[in-house]
Amino acid sequence: MSDTTAAPPVPLLICSPQQPPQATALQAQGWAVRTVSELAPPTDGSALGLLWCPDCTELARLLHADRAFGLPVVLLSPPLEAGERQALLALGVLQWLPVDVDAATLAQALLWARDLAAHLQARDSAAQAKLDERKWTERAKGLLMQARGIDEAAAFALLRNTAMQTQSKLPEVARSVVHTSELAEALERAGAQRMLSQRLVKLQALRQWPRLAPPERRECQALLDGSRERVAANLARLAELLRTDLADELSAVASAWAQLDAALTTRQPDLARSDRAAQRLLDSSETLVARLSERAGQRPVGLLAQVTRLRLLSQRLAKEGLLAQVVPGHDASGLAAGLDEFIKAYDGVRAAPLAGPALQPAFAEVDEAWLVLLRGLRVEQGDAVQRMHQGSERLLQALEALTRALQGSLQLILG
Repeated sequence: MSDTTAAPPVPLLICSPQQPPQATALQAQGWAVRTVSELAPPTDGSALGLLWCPDCTELARLLHADRAFGLPVVLLSPPLEAGERQALLALGVLQWLPVDVDAATLAQALLWARDLAAHLQARDSAAQAKLDERKWTERAKGLLMQARGIDEAAAFALLRNTAMQTQSKLPEVARSVVHTSELAEALERAGAQRMLSQRLVKLQALRQWPRLAPPERRECQALLDGSRERVAANLARLAELLRTDLADELSAVASAWAQLDAALTTRQPDLARSDRAAQRLLDSSETLVARLSERAGQRPVGLLAQVTRLRLLSQRLAKEGLLAQVVPGHDASGLAAGLDEFIKAYDGVRAAPLAGPALQPAFAEVDEAWLVLLRGLRVEQGDAVQRMHQGSERLLQALEALTRALQGSLQLILG
């Protein structure tokens, strides 16, 4: 059989600003020598730098460099003073030799500097890895403390016990907690955009109801302004959570929101225009939620998308009820369809394997608020607008509480 062992790579030596007299001998010993005017790391692999400064003029120029060389360096120069040594060490010089050093000694010094650089890099990488692990753990503890209302010791014990039960390393569990929490927050905020698209039109319709008293009109405007601020805050936070990920989907949500915001702030409100713009915001937000849900897969965090959808359905149902009361000739078929859709979605959430001491009281409050909204949808026209508004607000508050309870459940956080 032929020997197929790969030959060791030829070590690259970058000389600056010129080749030293020893360069020919170094090439004979197997070094690939390259000469550059300004020392910088190569783009085609790793290398060692060799600075040749036969006089103090060239050495003085080096001492005024404004950035590190970016690669390990051996310096050939006249003797250095203490201050000069410190400055050159900061730039990346690992070893000094006199300019007239013989080639054999220089070759050994280069090998030593190369190995020393590799050792220092490995040590720094290990230290950085430990620092990163500590940061992940600290972030995970903070999230658990906030979500569960526990102290630091209890949060750390929870992470440690989870790592033992799953036969995982503690930093792996900590990273999972942080990533899951970020995904859950992104799902909640993207889901909130769906709900807010309908809530904003509902509130705009309510403001146009002629029987609304001045204090009620001011309260309605405050709710509308708060919802607009919440949409903008969600977009900003989603950009932070997603970074450069899902950029097209998030851009579509931002574009749709700009159109709806313009419709909401016009001097002559047009409910039909606002409703069309709200549908675009709803559709783009649905797409973003779908992409995030794909990442959740079968993990419990995926249930959050179902719960946040209930907020959307509750507000869309109230919007359709209000439009039917406020806008003459509005197609009310969406009202019956909305009732059926909410009931079906809520039954699906109730059947999901959710557990936790805060979830059952939250479900009970949703049940009660849902009955209030149903009564508002069934009363006579004179009282229907206020009843639907009040019922939908109470149901939204109950669903918001349910969402927070789910976000704080260990079942979701620990996956």
